[in-house]
This record gives sequence, C-alpha cells and structure tokens, in this order.
Amino acid sequence: MKKYIFSVLMAAMAAFTFSSCEDVPEPYTLPTQPAGPGTTDPNQKGSESNPYTVTEAIALIKAGTAPSTAVCVKGKITAVTFFNATYSSLSYNIADEGSSDVIEVYSGKGKDGANFSSKDDLKVGQTVVVKGIVKAFTKNDGTIVNEIDKNSTIISIENTGTTTPDTPATGKGSLSDPYNVAEAIAVIKAGTAPTTQVYLTGIISDVAFYNETYKSITYYISDDGKSKDMQVYSGKGLNGADFASKEDLKVGQKVTILGKIMKFTDKNGNDIMEVDKTSSIIKIEGEGTGGGEVKPDPTPDTPASGNIEMTDASILSGKSGDVELVEKYYNSQNVTNESTWYTWKIGDTTFKGAKICISDGTNGKGIQMQGNASDASKQGFLFNSTAFAKDIKTVTILFSTKATSTYAPSYTLYAAKAANGKDTAIEGKSTNEVSGDYKTYTETFDLSAQNVKYFTLFNNKAGALYIEKIIITLK
Repeated sequence: MKKYIFSVLMAAMAAFTFSSCEDVPEPYTLPTQPAGPGTTDPNQKGSESNPYTVTEAIALIKAGTAPSTAVCVKGKITAVTFFNATYSSLSYNIADEGSSDVIEVYSGKGKDGANFSSKDDLKVGQTVVVKGIVKAFTKNDGTIVNEIDKNSTIISIENTGTTTPDTPATGKGSLSDPYNVAEAIAVIKAGTAPTTQVYLTGIISDVAFYNETYKSITYYISDDGKSKDMQVYSGKGLNGADFASKEDLKVGQKVTILGKIMKFTDKNGNDIMEVDKTSSIIKIEGEGTGGGEVKPDPTPDTPASGNIEMTDASILSGKSGDVELVEKYYNSQNVTNESTWYTWKIGDTTFKGAKICISDGTNGKGIQMQGNASDASKQGFLFNSTAFAKDIKTVTILFSTKATSTYAPSYTLYAAKAANGKDTAIEGKSTNEVSGDYKTYTETFDLSAQNVKYFTLFNNKAGALYIEKIIITLK
C-alpha cells in the first residue's frame, strides 16, 4: 500500500513538473546539435552513404513529408552568403549540378561539427554532404525558403571550389559583352537567364539601403539612370569589397556588375527583376549626384492627417541611425546603451528600439521584440524619441503568432510624458483572427485622457512579441 501511494505521489509530481513548463515564443535558441535518426539501415535514403539530392530534398519539403530528424543531403555550393561570428557558423546555398533550385544551409557548422573561422572556409563549386533537418520557412515578405536548419554538420567536402561561379568567357554576359539592363530583364522574363553569374552594366538610379551586418548595399539600376528597372539586392563593392556606408555609391554612376540575374516575387505577387545577393562591382564610372536616399512613402505611413502607421517595411526603409536591423538576431543591442539602439524615422518623427529584429516567421511575423519577466537585460522596447505634433488619441498594435499557438501577446503599453517614459500603464482592448498560418491580435489603447505626445511599448513579460503593424492616431 505504501508503495502504491508513493507511486501515485511521484506520478502527480511528474505531471505537475511538466505542466508547469510552458513553451513561449523566444527570439532564438542556443545552438545545439540536431537530433539524429535512430538505429537504421546505413544505406537507406538520407543516410551518409545514400544522401538525398537537393531536388529530392526540396520535393520532400514541398510534399510535407520531410523527416523530422536529421538527414544527409548532397549538393554543390553555389553561394556562401554569411559568416556568423557569434556562433562560428556559415550560411550557404547548395544545388544539384546544372540546376538552379537551391537549398539554403542556414547557420551551419563545418566538417564533423567543427566551427568555421571565416566566410572563406567554404568555396563556391565545392560538393558537400550536409547532415541536418530539412524544412521550409516563410520570410516576412511571404517568400518560402527551402533550407537545412541551423547547426547542420558537413559530412564530406569534395574539391577546392572557386571564389565565384563560372561566368561566360565570351559572348553575351561576358566581361567583353555584358548585358545591359533591358537585355537582362528580357532573358529573365523569357526564362532563359543563365544559372551562373554574368556581367551586366547599368546606371544607378537609387541607393536604397545599407546592410551593416553584411556590409552590402541594395540599389537600383536602369539603362538611363532614371527608373528603378532592376534591383541589385545586398550587393558587394568593387571586386567584392565590403561597403562602409550608403554613401559609397551615388545615383548617376555607371557600374559593371558580376552577379546572378533572376526574378523575385514579393508577398503581393509583384515580380521584381533582380541581381541576387553577394554580387560584386567590377567597374564604377563617374562621380554620380548623391546617395538617392529613399524616404518612407507618405501613404499610408504618414498620411495628411498626421497619423502614423508603421510596418516592418517602413521601419526598415526609415532607418536613420548607424545600427542595423537584421533577421533573427538582436546583435549588440543593449537596453542600457542608447548608442546600440535601432533608430528610424516616419515622416518627421524619430523612433528608437532595443532588443528588436526582423522575425524569420517561425513563431510570428514582422518586428520581433525580446521579452523577459525578470531579466531587465532581455526586456525589449520601442518608443517615439521626438514628440508627435499633437497629443495621442489611440495606439493600435497588430501582433502576430502562429495560428496553432495558444500564446497571447503579453507586455505593457505606457502613456509617457517624455521619450522612453513609463508614466501610466494603459489597458487595451483585444480581438484576434486567424488567416492562413498566422493569428493576428489587434489591440487598441485609448490614450485620449492622458494628454501626452509619447508612448512606450515595453516587453517586460515572458516571450517574444511579433509586431505586424503599429498605428498611432493623433487628436
């Protein structure tokens, strides 16, 4: 009888222990090795001796039948995109020989799980067998990316590779006969664009964005320098050098670029003619006329009434400080050091935020903000650092979670008398609805009785927030 009572008590304690641990969305997890499959046939598909091709792995992902455990995939490296010094990992793309369909190996480790020391540790053209979890994730712009999840390991590496893909030695697309912008767009639309890098020339019509993490610039080119016909996405400088700032390129300069030309479809279904990331400039001609700064569209972000509407896109395009906003990581943002906070402008109003980044869509979409109930160093926030022209009437925030999540946003919204103030906590009214893979919480706060021109969103609760949109209505 005593043994029976003891067993019941132990079972009850176990149930209490597990039920008291609730998963909440966190910004990112610490790197751990992916769980490997159990004891299986060493020659089965997806094993080291019989890896999937990239095409086979993509087919499994699209069919929703990809294994939940780590498998092996073999492919040729087509681009090495980013070295993460924090985790000593590399992100790179692999494809089957002669195919343009790629899988992104996200934040992967080296041979047998070893750390990488630089981006040069892998080369384009090397053939690798990678072991990791294959999956799809949806970016904030709606793009679905086939990937091998973080902390994969390389089982084998063949050949020495090259620093860049093969490019035409002669003929159209070669250095002696580069595409102009119209020609590049024509072959993209015809579906005959080369799968390797090519040379093309154009005149810079707009310099849109400097990425401090990648030391790259996104800019636009056309044949006449007046229209934004083709986007050069996250491109590198002369002979692949890092850019130091947005001012390194000028509108009106003529550039010869080495890169892969392609079509990108955004979340609204618009086709964008693009030179893919990690392109390099071979030649720059002329002094240009200026940086061509892109200002936020006055509609809908800064309508005539003076009200303000913010999304991740306008927060990115409105960047006005030196700190970069990147995907998944808060980098060096420190809640006690204002110089590390991200700064942006919407119209004439300046905003600042700390412990914020761009969500990768895993737990929610939009701007991701870290939260913690007890550790102040992990309590993210954002606020307007300059006063609005009129007192605030309402603040409406649209939060995102996965449709299947039971986690509801938890945080504090303050009416403030000064920038980053926390004078009066305001209770909000909340509704939610599910659309596709996500649930949106619309939460509205009435500040009309407070007579203030500042607000602060403070995540002093457990779990990250995912902010789709903020709407400030002024009196």
